[in-house]
Amino acid sequence: GINAEYGNGLVCEWGIGSLEEALIPGLVFLGMAVGSFISGVWSDMYGRRKVMLVVYYVFAVAAISSAFAWNYISFLLLRVTVGFCIGANYGISICYSAEMVPLARRGFNLLLLDLIWAFGGVYICLCAFFVMDYEGGWRWLILLAAAPCIISIPVLHYCDESVRFLMMRGKTDEAWQILQDMAEKNEKPPLVGSLKPVQYIETSWSDIFKQPYTRRSILIIIIFGSIVWVFYGFLYLLPDMMSYGYCDLSQFFQVTYVDEDGCTEYTKAEYLFLAVVNIIYIPGYIISPITAEYWGRRPTLWYSYWGGLVFTALLLICFGAIVIYMELFIVINLYAIAIATVWLYTPELYPTFLRSTATGTHNGFSKIGAAAGTFLTDYIDTIDLKWSITIFCVVLLVASIATIFLQHETRGLSLRDDIDLEPAVPQSEEEKGIELKEQQHYGTSPSLSRKSERSKM
Repeated sequence: GINAEYGNGLVCEWGIGSLEEALIPGLVFLGMAVGSFISGVWSDMYGRRKVMLVVYYVFAVAAISSAFAWNYISFLLLRVTVGFCIGANYGISICYSAEMVPLARRGFNLLLLDLIWAFGGVYICLCAFFVMDYEGGWRWLILLAAAPCIISIPVLHYCDESVRFLMMRGKTDEAWQILQDMAEKNEKPPLVGSLKPVQYIETSWSDIFKQPYTRRSILIIIIFGSIVWVFYGFLYLLPDMMSYGYCDLSQFFQVTYVDEDGCTEYTKAEYLFLAVVNIIYIPGYIISPITAEYWGRRPTLWYSYWGGLVFTALLLICFGAIVIYMELFIVINLYAIAIATVWLYTPELYPTFLRSTATGTHNGFSKIGAAAGTFLTDYIDTIDLKWSITIFCVVLLVASIATIFLQHETRGLSLRDDIDLEPAVPQSEEEKGIELKEQQHYGTSPSLSRKSERSKM
């Protein structure tokens, strides 16, 4: 959201054209893609925590520096670096979160991450509401946007390394000590037994396209990239739908021309509207882990993608303002359900030695979709809004078809540390009972020493 909000400030201060303005979010997303590709491999080699710390420090330096950029080129290079760091952190943080919480809490933990994302969007919009009216307000907006990340750096120093990663690297003593500390902090009895190291296999991003991961990897790239394309593109489409009075919608936002050169800026009403949009996503984020745990990951993806396609297509027909508002609410939440479920599902499809590489790679491809979605939507909206909606429908149709061919259901399954050769099946009631007892006994520590036998569906 911040890319769209400071763009007009750059137009006013440096007099850049519409193409240069549109390039900013596109190149930032491409930076995110590169960061995702590289960081996934790095975190599988050097550790989740170490790579996250480096990424956070580089982000802090680049973000603060971009607020003091002296021209368009310097600003673009610094923001691409920021994008690189954001993309790098995406995949690692999701993978780290999945590995550091027990099975019974994985969906709830994802919900917390999604809510933080939504509230972060609201925070940015409110910051823009207060500072963008002032000269150089976009510089203050960037500093305020970077503040939460900078504040979180000391907190990250207190986080432990992923226990699964340590076991993969043969550091069982360190992993065991972390688990003992977890048990002590959760006021549980000390652990009894030992940990067996997991065989380490050096990987690269291309390994996710080799057997037995070829099919799932190609499908996730299509599914993940498509929803991110539509998700971010829709954030650019919504303000235009309102400001142009699409299908008899009230024109809430009157664009203010600052000077005779056509320098424009968002009105305060538009910032508030974008804040409300981020709040509207919250029901979808809440529904996603509930349905994913009750029905399963695949059924949740089916209804969210196919439902999103149907209601997006209905936006092409003008039924009146009230109906359009209802459709927008449903569409926004279906997108939220879809993207949250993909985040939950993706790291569960791969073993520990490949998990971060795979998650980072898929996130990288998704950011290429985001770059395409934002750039094309920003450009095509000036021609005809219905063309943007039509493109969303085509992208969602391809992704919806791809969801049909997913083989693996990961609901109720512990994360794998070894190679998965067969389609996964849900745990038996006995296995679920063991997992629950482990969770109750060890608090937040994951189940690591047990290997679940899985049979072919």
